[in-house]
Parts: sequence; C-alpha cells; structure tokens
Amino acid sequence: MILKLFPVILGAVQAVEAAIPLPSAGKAKLDLVLGTVTDVYSSTQQVTPEMPLDRLTALVTQTVARVVTTFNALGIFKKG
Repeated sequence: MILKLFPVILGAVQAVEAAIPLPSAGKAKLDLVLGTVTDVYSSTQQVTPEMPLDRLTALVTQTVARVVTTFNALGIFKKG
C-alpha cells in the first residue's frame, strides 16, 4: 500500500513545503498532511479498506519523516 501512496505523500510534502516555507513549522505541516489523509479516509473507506486509520496515519507519519529528513540532507528543503 505504501508504494501506491508514496508518490501522493511525496507530492503532499512538497506542496505543503512550497505553500508554507516557514522554518520550525514541521509539526503544523505534518498536521496538515495528516488532517488531509484523515479527511480523505473518513470520506471513503474504498481508499484503504484493509487498513485502519491509526495504522495509516502512523505509516504516513513515518514516511513523511523519512522524506523530510532525506530532502533536508540533500538540501532540497532550505532551512531558514
């Protein structure tokens, strides 16, 4: 499932970073991504019928953290 979601998560992280280029706003940015995931999940169980919401949000949180860490290390996300 994560391989299907990865491009979406990657795009979401990049979109949030572009929309909110504030340093030290990681928690707010993550909350925005997770809130969106929760909204989509709540609106249709067809997205993830085999995975409960808490497992999905944990998986998305871990993936976002890995993406952000990698982007920071590569200099893709510039720190303020």
